[in-house]
Amino acid sequence: MIMTSQSFFVHSTSSLSPLRGRTSTFLRRLLPVAMLMSILVGCKPTEKNYKAAYDAALAKREQAAIEQMRPTTGLLSDDGPQMRIIGSDTVYVNRAILRTEDKKRPQGTWAVAVGMFKMDTNARAAAENLKNDGWKDAFMANSTGSVYYSIIGTTTSLDDANALQKAFRSKHPDYPFIGLPGAPVLLHF
Repeated sequence: MIMTSQSFFVHSTSSLSPLRGRTSTFLRRLLPVAMLMSILVGCKPTEKNYKAAYDAALAKREQAAIEQMRPTTGLLSDDGPQMRIIGSDTVYVNRAILRTEDKKRPQGTWAVAVGMFKMDTNARAAAENLKNDGWKDAFMANSTGSVYYSIIGTTTSLDDANALQKAFRSKHPDYPFIGLPGAPVLLHF
């Protein structure tokens, strides 16, 4: 008997068919059961795991808050206010060259800025609003040509400037501090 290659393949495939059918039926039945078991027995979140993750996230958040409150060491940026701790208060401090509208240097060495603007008209209007609100020493000052501050007053010491900004924040707890990091900035000039 001479077998052609076609008949060999037909013959050999047909002899394996019963085995192949049983294997595929077994796998079709086993696969859903295995998937169901892995879902039921798999990784269940427990209260202990949730508590551990919550504690880790809380510790990370507290550590980040502590890091932000430390005085800066190493490289300092010149383009924005730096956080500094004065006693038990955390304040923003920056250096600036200030000039009033008549191009003169303000009196004192520290100014408390409550707004920073790119347009002098906005800074002037904010200073006028502060004067109308009882801050008689409020004025607008220019720094480096394109930055204008609305300032509530000047002092001769950092501690006095801190006291002035605390008084302002207690009187105006919801003040927007436009252009600043959400708080007054003590400018050393």
